[in-house]
Amino acid sequence: MKSGRTSVNRLRGTDPASASRRAFLKGLAAGALGSVALPAWARAAVSGPGAPPDLIERNDWPEHWETSLEALGRSWITPNHLFFVRSHFGVPDIDPATYRLEITGLVERPLSISLADLRAHLLRYELPYVLECAGNGRGLYRLPNTSGTQWERGAVGNAWWGGVGLNALFGWARLKPGATHVWFEAADHSTLPGVPRYVRSLPIGIAANAMIADTMNGEPLPRLHGAPVRAIVPGWYGMASTKWLTRIRVEATPSDNHFMTRGYRYVYPGEDPAQAPPVQDIQVKSMITRPLAGSRVARGAVRVQGLAWFGKLFGVGRVEVSGDGGRTWQDARLHEDKRFNRYVWQGTWRPWSAEVRLGPGEAVLMARAWGDMMSYKTTQPLEARPNAAGYANNSIHRVVVRVGA
Repeated sequence: MKSGRTSVNRLRGTDPASASRRAFLKGLAAGALGSVALPAWARAAVSGPGAPPDLIERNDWPEHWETSLEALGRSWITPNHLFFVRSHFGVPDIDPATYRLEITGLVERPLSISLADLRAHLLRYELPYVLECAGNGRGLYRLPNTSGTQWERGAVGNAWWGGVGLNALFGWARLKPGATHVWFEAADHSTLPGVPRYVRSLPIGIAANAMIADTMNGEPLPRLHGAPVRAIVPGWYGMASTKWLTRIRVEATPSDNHFMTRGYRYVYPGEDPAQAPPVQDIQVKSMITRPLAGSRVARGAVRVQGLAWFGKLFGVGRVEVSGDGGRTWQDARLHEDKRFNRYVWQGTWRPWSAEVRLGPGEAVLMARAWGDMMSYKTTQPLEARPNAAGYANNSIHRVVVRVGA
């Protein structure tokens, strides 16, 4: 590890006059904050082989891939190859051998840390955390249109993340008085001028709980998920868990980057966008993973199961299930794991199940989660309040099935 600021591996800029056709098209796509602005032939020229099985391709480049409900329901932990993918720009090329993580700003000792130092000289830990894209459910809002990728329910996943605590790095760097915000700077960016880089900032009290992660489910972090190093911010929507992390700045003010001042805001119809509150912690939510919509089930006792999560302290306290479209509700059983205490459960999701008696005909299954402890009165709305960008849709999940005679 070196003290002082040194260069961090970054993407090289692309000069359209001399770049290859493929690189130039990537620049155009990134300059539009996504490839949706390009015609289909141009997107095909820059995109990869496409989403693997069990992932739904919502955008080809940058990759926006959604996990199917059927795949999410197979396991409490989402395997790396099934984890949803969401990026603002193309995946950067970073050489782990030369990678450095800078810590700068209001610190007594600016740092430039290699991947080897990060792995060898700090106390490491591994915990399961759920990550959810803030736009998960955007495509299900009842609005004429919403900006952004039209996710349904699968832009979420739960993995074992391994790394070091940001607080440990701050112990090395020694914060100065006035340090109140932490800026995460990423390596992914547009190759065209004038397009802002991706930067997120957090209050230092939230950032203190962040992990600087380099493994996912016991394996080195995959490129699509931020390799070699990313931030994991428990309880906040995924935009805070910056991928391809290159610099951590400690400052006295929040970042004024586009993605902070204009992006990720709850802009409600009829309200002033300049006063829109920021998107932050994950709202209480549940989903049904069995049976799937349109399934045929036998009459009588039907096993209904799913997953529930909440970004607030202590997470989910209970889940209720209805088999008659919400007229009556019964408690589901939250599955326990003796390895975990209450603190661990607050960062991950809770598997649940219930036996629901169904008569012949069409049945509408519903599930709603409730918070725990201090948030025990917090539950899901029947319909979440729509906002212009389609964020934080935690509407109650409804699944229609056919019940045999």
